[in-house]
Amino acid sequence: MKRSGTSYSIERGWAFNNLTYLPFMTRAQWSANPLGYANSWKASDESLWRTECDTEVTGSNACRSYGWTTVYHALPKPGGGYTFGQDNQWVFNNMVMFRRW
Repeated sequence: MKRSGTSYSIERGWAFNNLTYLPFMTRAQWSANPLGYANSWKASDESLWRTECDTEVTGSNACRSYGWTTVYHALPKPGGGYTFGQDNQWVFNNMVMFRRW
């Protein structure tokens, strides 16, 4: 999906924008990094972030971070074509897995 001004178009392809930090460091080594503990924050560019840790979603000894962003969607119309729209939502960005020893 691509937006240009007030127009939308479908662009097919593949995009990957997440990162997994492997368990090479302990949780204590991540203690000063907002990706390493449960919290919410505003980055210097004003973007909103949140991190959750040790939940059913993350698993134990890990954290996942999400960014608040605009997501575009295209819903097929019964007679052909699409209805385009957009929403703001939390989108997965990265995962930190902590070393246990």
